[in-house]
Amino acid sequence: MDSSKAAKSRLAIVRPTHSMLRTGDLRDAAVQGFGISSVADCRLQRSFINDTYRLEAGERSWFLRVSPSTWRTVSEVEVEIDFVRALGAAGAPVIEPVPLTDGSGFVLELVAPEGPRPAALFAGASGAEPAFTNNPDALAIARRYGRVSARLHALADGLPAIVGRPPMDLDAMLRRPLAVVAAQLEQPEARDDLARIGARLMTALSSAPLTLGFAHGDLNSANILFADGGETVIDFDCCGWGYRANDIAAFARGVTPTRLPGADASSLISAQLAGYVEVSPIPPADAAAIPAFIVVQRLWMASLHYDRQDRFGLASFGPAYTARLLEWLRAWEAVLDEPPDWLAATG
Repeated sequence: MDSSKAAKSRLAIVRPTHSMLRTGDLRDAAVQGFGISSVADCRLQRSFINDTYRLEAGERSWFLRVSPSTWRTVSEVEVEIDFVRALGAAGAPVIEPVPLTDGSGFVLELVAPEGPRPAALFAGASGAEPAFTNNPDALAIARRYGRVSARLHALADGLPAIVGRPPMDLDAMLRRPLAVVAAQLEQPEARDDLARIGARLMTALSSAPLTLGFAHGDLNSANILFADGGETVIDFDCCGWGYRANDIAAFARGVTPTRLPGADASSLISAQLAGYVEVSPIPPADAAAIPAFIVVQRLWMASLHYDRQDRFGLASFGPAYTARLLEWLRAWEAVLDEPPDWLAATG
């Protein structure tokens, strides 16, 4: 074999699914596209579904959210931002999107090796993520979380329905996640347990007269920032038209990934629901569905984790993660047996 053939035999063409972008290039793109100036620093803040970068300029900060090429279209992100702006105009305490300088919208399309990636810029908001562990104010914050969530929903109900976003129906929130999780299970007992839980969820939710409306999509325990002067709702990336009870149940999913049913979890969920009904009532059918939607929420989030297994690795979302998930599902199946005590907070 001659040297040229030998060299070619050592080459293999592979395609990226998710590239990490150079922060210097992103800084330049943001300065040019969104018209912010004097940016001294651009750093990766977090990478999960999206890559979020923090840009600093003096005392001001912005967050650039870059979606994967197969996660959101430019149109879907524009719909999200249009609705967020409408919520803000209606008085909701929401994060502020930054428009492009050319007036064409709010989404900058980045050219990446794996394909185009939509990027949106948001002004930094005051406040911090609430802490619900070892925090003497945890119950008060949970109640406040419920009030802000209810206000967001009430204001959204006064706006035209959001369209042009992926539906948050039972196919997206339950049937697909069940299939994704099932593909990770090797033991027949585990598959049987998941099938039983899935069937119970479908029975509980498929025929109930549930309220549909705007849903933030990820009102977990971290997507409302709290400051002394108020709150800011962030991260509308999963928003769309969906079940209101599912949106309310997201808080419980956020505070229970390492909590099994018990007094600690019950007190937080009860406080959040009590805060919610201070602002808006929860219809009886929706309230009765919240326990099932807590389990749905966990399955949905697990499916997003497994979808990114090739990106984050088995160490993050492999057998150990699956074992913890099964333990959680088996324990929290109890909320499907009889109404939990914390449902009393819904009135």
